Amino acid sequence: MGAADHAVLNRALGRLLPGPDETHLLRAILHRGESARASWDAFRGSVGDLPALFRTDTGNRKRLSPLLLAAMRENALEADARLRTVVKTATLREELRVGILRELADAAYSALDEAGIPFVVVRGAVLMETVYAEPAHRHAHDIDVVVPPEHITAGVEALGRAGFDDVRPLEWEQGLEARHRTQLPVQLVRRAFRMPFYPADFATLSARARRHERVGMTEILRPDSTDSLLLALGRASFCPSRSNLVWAVDAWKLAHGPEEIDWNGLVERARTMRLELPLSVFLDYLRDELDAPVPAEIAPELRAGMTGKPGLRRDVALFGARQSQGAHPDLARRIRPPLRERWTLLRWELLPSSEYLTWAYGNPPRALLPLIYLTRPFSALATRLRWALWRRMRRWSARDA
Repeated sequence: MGAADHAVLNRALGRLLPGPDETHLLRAILHRGESARASWDAFRGSVGDLPALFRTDTGNRKRLSPLLLAAMRENALEADARLRTVVKTATLREELRVGILRELADAAYSALDEAGIPFVVVRGAVLMETVYAEPAHRHAHDIDVVVPPEHITAGVEALGRAGFDDVRPLEWEQGLEARHRTQLPVQLVRRAFRMPFYPADFATLSARARRHERVGMTEILRPDSTDSLLLALGRASFCPSRSNLVWAVDAWKLAHGPEEIDWNGLVERARTMRLELPLSVFLDYLRDELDAPVPAEIAPELRAGMTGKPGLRRDVALFGARQSQGAHPDLARRIRPPLRERWTLLRWELLPSSEYLTWAYGNPPRALLPLIYLTRPFSALATRLRWALWRRMRRWSARDA
């Protein structure tokens, strides 16, 4: 891939990132003092009805309400009574639900521990207790537990005895979900990422895991901060829910401690997990737009050190970027690429590498690859129609709220 194609790819992966208005919101929440106030003023000036933006929640941004309320108090951010009421109400609900979530999570951890199931807790359920000032500042709607594959069945049985008895399979054969009667799910997974292309299994995570002591509750294993950063950004690279911006807050807080990031180790781990392309884009954004303490040389090192088949990694990264809920109708979008670049992206989408098709379609016979290529325009059109319908429904819900 030449320099021109590399530039096109990097700009295309910019679809993963927040737009300018969302960046102002993140800076208002994460920064302190004048920087936060200036970003908040810029955000307020570009959005017409702020209470509606957080109340309708078409992008799940009300999950940021507890952080926004804390920033309002600490940085004296100006807000009218309507917005303060919306944010305070969402924060109160989050404070009430997080207490229930932590109690049920502890029941699940205790059940697994008593059954002798080895596990590592990942994502929101552990981040809320380790990197946020208050657990209610980090929304979590499920409990994600990575276990060795051979322990998934026994783990589900143990959870069933603790009241998590509604069991269903997860996509991509990632594992099983056990849901409590309150509808809180515990996901027992063989790997941390839904997409099997990015490996992060129990053996990998547990080798570097840290013990997390929880006052009056079951002690658990959690990923170290470097793996936690990789998991947050890796998931955002393909999950449409990245529009809620929680991944950016997770990453920013992880980069600011209390446990230091092993940046040299992060590069090696990213290569093992095959995350170099999306990770380099996210880290550039965190450093350049949010002023996170990311060393300037890390992203270029990730891009320069890619090994294996770049076409495969390019196509998987672009697939992840296309899984997008889109911007809120009241928020500014990123600038669309010029027509020539859009033709290049369309070519990559319709004619991806044969290695990508082999991975995406479950290693079909090579004789079938020409037929698969012929179906690509139809599948691409179906995907576009599906997302267009979803976004239209979001706009309707925002208008009717």
